[in-house]
Amino acid sequence: MYVEKTMIWEKLKTELKSILDERELNTWFSQIKFIGEDDNELYLKVPDESFLTTFKKNYLDLLYNTLKKLSLTDYNLNFIIARKNNGTKDHIIKKTKLSNIKTNINKKYLFDNFVVGPGNQFAYAISVGAAKNSHDYNPIYIYGDVGLGKTHLLNAIANYIHLHDKNKLVVYKTSKDFLDEMVYYLQNKKYSLFKEKYKKIDVLIIDDIQLISTWEETKKQLFFIFNEKYEQGKQIIISSDCPPKDIKNLEERLRSRFEWGIIAQIEPPNLETRIAILMQKANEKNIDLDISIAEFIASKIKKNVRTLEGALIRVYALSSIKGVPVTIGFVKEAIKDYIDYDKEKINPDIIKNFVADKYNIKAHELSSKNNSKKISFPRQIAMYLLKTILGMPVSKIGKEFGDKHHTTVLHSINKIEKLIKEDPVFEDEIYSYIKRFKDE
Repeated sequence: MYVEKTMIWEKLKTELKSILDERELNTWFSQIKFIGEDDNELYLKVPDESFLTTFKKNYLDLLYNTLKKLSLTDYNLNFIIARKNNGTKDHIIKKTKLSNIKTNINKKYLFDNFVVGPGNQFAYAISVGAAKNSHDYNPIYIYGDVGLGKTHLLNAIANYIHLHDKNKLVVYKTSKDFLDEMVYYLQNKKYSLFKEKYKKIDVLIIDDIQLISTWEETKKQLFFIFNEKYEQGKQIIISSDCPPKDIKNLEERLRSRFEWGIIAQIEPPNLETRIAILMQKANEKNIDLDISIAEFIASKIKKNVRTLEGALIRVYALSSIKGVPVTIGFVKEAIKDYIDYDKEKINPDIIKNFVADKYNIKAHELSSKNNSKKISFPRQIAMYLLKTILGMPVSKIGKEFGDKHHTTVLHSINKIEKLIKEDPVFEDEIYSYIKRFKDE
C-alpha cells in the first residue's frame, strides 16, 4: 500500500538543486515521479529500463549520499518502471537498504596515486589482491612507522571495492573511531544496535589497531566482531605501527587472530622512491617541481612520506609569499626543521643545545645549580628527551646535568610525562622536538 508523502522527495530535490545544474535536473529528475512512502520505503516511478540503468549508474550513489547528508539513512529507494500501453503492471525494482554506518572512506587515496617502491611493494601487492578478491587474503595486517602510507593503502582498498562492487559495504575506521562509537552505544543502552550494524559490514578496515591495547572492553568486542567476520568469510584489514607480537597488553587470543592471515611490513622509502613520491605530490598540487630540488629534499628527509609532503608544501608556500625563486639554498633553509638526524650522530650536547635554544637560555645553565623555573623546566624537558630519544639510563642523565641525583632525574621525567598526558598543546610541542631527531 502506498502512503502519499512527498516531503522526503522534495527535501531530496531541494538539496540536489545546490549540487546539480539545471540541465541535469530537467533531463533526469523531471522524468521521475514520486509515488509514495511506506514504512521508510520511498517509491519512485521511472519511464523505462534504459532510463533506469543510466540513471542508477550516474545518480544513485548521489541520492543515497544526499539521504545521508539529510540524516535520512533509514530510507530505502525503490524504482518502479512505468507500465506500458499493453496493460502490464508497474515493475518494482528494489535496491538493498542503505546501512546507517558511515563508510569514512577518503576518496583521494587510490592505488593509482600510490608510489610503489622496494619498501612497500609487498604490502601494495597484498592490498591490490585483497581489493580484487577479498577471499584470498584474510585477515590482512599491514604495519610500519607513521607516515609511510598505511592509511593510503587501506583507503585505496576500500575505494577499489566500492567502485567495482557496489553491493559490498566497505567501512574504514580508526581504532579511536571504533572506541567512540562503541562507547556511544553503550552509554545510550543501544549495544544491540552496535552489533547489528557491524553484522552488515562486508569489508571491515581498522587503522592504528595498536591503540586498543589499553581499552579492555574494546578489545573484547573487537574479538567477537573479528571472529564473526572471519567465520562469515568477510574481509578484515588492519594496520598498526608494529607487528602483532609487539603490541603491548594485547590478549593472546586477539594477537593470534591478527596473525592468522598475511602480515606485510612497510619500510621507509629509498631515495628513488622518495623522489618519485615528491614528483607525484607536486603533480597532484600543480607544483612545477625541478628534479634537482626533488633530489635535494629527498636526500634530506628519509623516513616519512608525510614529512616529505609537508616540506614540499612549505618550500613553495614560502617561495610564493616571499616572491623568491626556489633554489637549493632557499630549500635548505626552508626545510631545516624537517631534516632527519641520524641517531648515531645525536649526542646529549646536541639535545641540550636544542632545548636551550628553544627556551632562550645558555646550554651550560641546564647543568647549573640554578633551580629557577626559567632553568629547571627546560632542564626537565632535556632530561625527558635524553631518556626518550637516546634511551639513556637515569644515572647517566644525571651526570649530564651537573651530577643530579637519579631521583631528581626520575621526578623530572615523570613530571614531563604527566604534563604530556594533561596538556594536548604541550604534548604536540614535545612531539615536535622528538620528531626533529627521530622522525617518528
